[in-house]
Amino acid sequence: MNWLDGVSANLLNKDLDGLWTRQKEISNNISNLETPEYKSRRVSFESELKSLMDNEKGTSSELTREIKDVRPQIDVSDDKSLRLDGNNVDIEKENIDLARTQINYYYSLRELSDHFSRLRYAITEGK
Repeated sequence: MNWLDGVSANLLNKDLDGLWTRQKEISNNISNLETPEYKSRRVSFESELKSLMDNEKGTSSELTREIKDVRPQIDVSDDKSLRLDGNNVDIEKENIDLARTQINYYYSLRELSDHFSRLRYAITEGK
């Protein structure tokens, strides 16, 4: 068994990738706040990862391969604009999403660090 390429590590890595993509899109939305006709973008990936974990079938190496194949989906928002220029970026919502994404990113990074700390502890027999 490859401890460095297991389901947990790959799931956390994929989560970090998706959160990083989301953070970039939120930053793009904020920077285009004054761009006429700009439509905000949303990133989704969690539901696909959750469905993989809920429907575990096969070996852990097959699940690891499926996790690696997950790609964040970027969708253009079709929310109505309340502005005359057609821009639908809501700065308050974007700031809340950015804060939530940063917290989730920090948490996932911490979990990955803890995962490797536990492996190091086991390998060194607690020394």
